Amino acid sequence: MKSIRLVLVLFIASGCSPQLLGPQTANTPVTNFDQLWKEYDQLYGAFEPKKIDWDAAYKTYRPQINEQSTDADLYRVMTSLLDVLGDNHVYLRPTAATKLPWYSGGILGRTKVDDYNGEVVKRYVSATRPITDEFECGKIGPHVGYLLLKGFEASFATYDKTMDSVLTYLADTKGIIIDLRNNGGGEDRVAQYVANRFASERHRSFTARLRNGLRHADFAPELTFYTEPAGLFQYTKPVVVLTNRSSYSSAETFVLAMIQNKQVTQVGDVTGGALSDAITRDLPNGWSIRVPIADVRNATGQNLEGIGIMPKIRVKNTPDDLKAGHDRALERAIELLQ
Repeated sequence: MKSIRLVLVLFIASGCSPQLLGPQTANTPVTNFDQLWKEYDQLYGAFEPKKIDWDAAYKTYRPQINEQSTDADLYRVMTSLLDVLGDNHVYLRPTAATKLPWYSGGILGRTKVDDYNGEVVKRYVSATRPITDEFECGKIGPHVGYLLLKGFEASFATYDKTMDSVLTYLADTKGIIIDLRNNGGGEDRVAQYVANRFASERHRSFTARLRNGLRHADFAPELTFYTEPAGLFQYTKPVVVLTNRSSYSSAETFVLAMIQNKQVTQVGDVTGGALSDAITRDLPNGWSIRVPIADVRNATGQNLEGIGIMPKIRVKNTPDDLKAGHDRALERAIELLQ
């Protein structure tokens, strides 16, 4: 999940505040549907790159709601509407009293990612050392380092010491494998700082623009983010970043930053394709939604929402591989570094 920190930076840059919409709306099935549609219409950042006709979606689904619609009816139609976006950051959370399930959008909401098993990984890794709740170090043989990054949620102020500890522990390795295959993101600036500890030069990594108007093409000025050396010292020997569909949000902006470092290779499966920051909003009936609000593009200007970042070397484990105790993607990463 993306941190709100970049969102706040973007809102400040655009002269807006997160409370963009008007006064509270009456609580009826029709007004709740209309409010949900309107929130995305005015805030969602990827209509144009995804070529989504949101007005056509309204015309399709709005007639299916009336003042007699039940909560279950409303949920069914709302989730059908949100399916049009195909976005891993999108969610709909009905109140507990409805006993309706929480909805998650995008490919991660529809399918189970079954190409990663942490217990299988442990068979390859020795000398494991937890650094924080999110960072776990180890070694594979005498020369390959392993860093499991579970997220980027901790306080930014802690990461100088965390990365000093990680890179000191792994300093005698020939290369490091950074495993992002269970990383759903966190704070963008944390992800960027970690990537910068592997940088030797300054390179453009990605850009972001925030929706700031009623038209789907209305955005605040573009912000550019750079990969550049940070901290007391950097690790500039070969690095392999392992990804899969469960690597998304700021895990993806981390990948965009990392692949600007010439010694870094991405291996595994394509990432989740949900790079935008998002904000939460409440509907009149108390249901909560999450709306991605930015147009995020890679260093070459491509929007990867719903697409993901394709690894240089694509290796996807099968359930049979894992059942047999083999992690083919990890094995390929090891081969590259030995």
